[in-house]
Amino acid sequence: MILSRRNTPKTTVALRLSAAMSGLFVLLSIPVLIFILVYNYERNSAAINATLDDVVTKTKRASIEDAENLIDPVAATLELIASFAAEDRELFRKQESRELLYQALTSARQVDAVFVSFEDGFHRVVTRMDDDRRRSDPKIPPTANWHSSYIDSFAGSLRRVRHRTFYDTWPHVVGSYDVDTIEDIRTLAGYQAAKNTRALVVEGPWPNPDTGYPVITLRTPIITDGSFIGCASGNITLNVLSEFLTSHRASRRSTTVIANATDGTIIAYPGDPKKGVRLENGRLELARLDTVADDDLREAYRSQIETRKDDFFFRSPQNGQQISASFTHFPTTFGKPWEVITLTPTDDFVGTLERTNRQMITLIAVLTGVELLLIYFFSRRLSRPIESVSRELRSVTDLTFSHAVSPSSYIQEVKELQTAVSLFETSLRSFSSFVPLDVVRKLIKTGTPLTLGVEQRFLTVLFSDLKDFSTLSEQIPPNDLLAQLSVYFEAVSHALAEESGTVDKFIGDGIMAFWGAPVHRDDHVLRGCCGAMRAIRRMQQLNADWSRQGRSPLQLRVGLHCADVLVGNVGSSERLSYTVMGDGVNVAARLEGVNKTFGTTVCISDSVVEAVERDVVARPIRKVQVKGRKREFMIYELLGIKASDDPELKPPDDAARLCELTRDASSYFERGEVDEAARRYEDILRAFPDDPVAKSLLAMCSAKEPI
Repeated sequence: MILSRRNTPKTTVALRLSAAMSGLFVLLSIPVLIFILVYNYERNSAAINATLDDVVTKTKRASIEDAENLIDPVAATLELIASFAAEDRELFRKQESRELLYQALTSARQVDAVFVSFEDGFHRVVTRMDDDRRRSDPKIPPTANWHSSYIDSFAGSLRRVRHRTFYDTWPHVVGSYDVDTIEDIRTLAGYQAAKNTRALVVEGPWPNPDTGYPVITLRTPIITDGSFIGCASGNITLNVLSEFLTSHRASRRSTTVIANATDGTIIAYPGDPKKGVRLENGRLELARLDTVADDDLREAYRSQIETRKDDFFFRSPQNGQQISASFTHFPTTFGKPWEVITLTPTDDFVGTLERTNRQMITLIAVLTGVELLLIYFFSRRLSRPIESVSRELRSVTDLTFSHAVSPSSYIQEVKELQTAVSLFETSLRSFSSFVPLDVVRKLIKTGTPLTLGVEQRFLTVLFSDLKDFSTLSEQIPPNDLLAQLSVYFEAVSHALAEESGTVDKFIGDGIMAFWGAPVHRDDHVLRGCCGAMRAIRRMQQLNADWSRQGRSPLQLRVGLHCADVLVGNVGSSERLSYTVMGDGVNVAARLEGVNKTFGTTVCISDSVVEAVERDVVARPIRKVQVKGRKREFMIYELLGIKASDDPELKPPDDAARLCELTRDASSYFERGEVDEAARRYEDILRAFPDDPVAKSLLAMCSAKEPI
């Protein structure tokens, strides 16, 4: 086949239309949804973090204010007591003064004890009683709620007496006793600090040995005529501050702690105030930030030392959650180096946002899934007609011609495209009926136009014809004959096509076909033999069916030859025909006619036998000289294909014996020993009485003169 050259486009990987449409919708919609989600998350996170900072700031401010409010009222009360003692030095040496101390004690719930101490060693105190204090001394009445005591002034001996009195309801006495003591308040550091500074002194904190709670002591100097005569003091229990820290949290799981910024001593711890105290070597000590039984607090303290930052985030060593840490110092006017430490899990604030975001993600995922289903559904509805057109075009490329009914599109342009493709398919199907399929297929796949021209190739050519067709055409009605011819052409054409044969043309009642072009095949000779056998066997089946229907059979005869021939496009510039020409074509046509002489069905040339002798079962007939050729050549009758189980190709069971007998007789005939050849053909007829070849050759032997 001669085709003009043209650059063919490179094949690229292409997506299906429905997948491309779905992907396009997803690429357009999903990023927008993700952007909205991220944008809302960032905005909400910023707002919540601002809220977190605001809440933490308020919590720290409230903690500082509460600590100051814890001390300031008590300091004012102590200044009042100090002024009374300065005016009347003997006031607090009298029993009546305990009422004044009691009033000072009950002026604030955080006050645990109020006492006055003088330079001569005299000391008077009023304290609260709780279960821890009652358990500390078995002499204390179990119903005691209040306690008053005083220690005599020094009278030349370090050992003095402490006079203790207990009350259930003030001033109802429920017990009293005296006990020796060597306690000297004057030796305490706070007393000396108040004496030296002549100002309010805040001591502690330290663990109260009676209650185990951390306490601080406030001391106000008593000044008379410019002289220091003693101190008015009060103990403040920090459990009140711990309770405040518990009730005033930045969030549900936040922790606010007050500690000494200098040495890390814990002043107040929320919840259980005793958690800020630990037993060390048999005595109570205040816990420190680096030893407290709180993993998060220890980690925050360590991180603050390492980073030297007061506000930062860290991961909880317990559960890995992010925690906001804030260290804030008390104002310098407070007088103590205290600081407020606030630990707040960010999940308490951002957690709601994250849960909302997770819900939004789930919702978006569900909506996206629904959207994808809708996108897929509508894209399928839109793309199915176009994909159907694509499938039809692919089938046209392979010349398989899909007969499926394509779904009609409601889109005008797509509908017009469907109509155009349908017309194109119909036209190409019609065109393929006039031109060999392989030629059309290559024309479509390469996209190159046909041009005039031939080339020489070694091909196998077949001619078929119907026996006594002229007589049959006179006996059978034209419509019936046309119907039978159509079935005959269809059956034989399909048989040849199954063996990759190219049907060239229909010549009256005959068919011309060839193998090895336009597509080259190395086994084209054997394919031609198989095609001839399939055509014969299918015609035998058709004849059997027609006989049962009362119709006349059509006897097929085939000639097969292989040779170098010219193949290509011949004709004019406006009308072409892809065909084969040459002596080999003429020989194949003559071989078909030889069948009439010898009564055979498939007559093949010696060149065919030489090419596929090991694959076919064929018996020699005789040497002949066909019209147009001077040289004689041996012709054969094809009986089947060796080693084939296909019923259409399998030779008869006695074909091998018939071939052997015929080959023996033919050898004598070709040597001119006609008498012996005649005897051999007679032997064949005794074994195969209806063998037409033996009958024909026996008659020829009789007509020849013996050598």
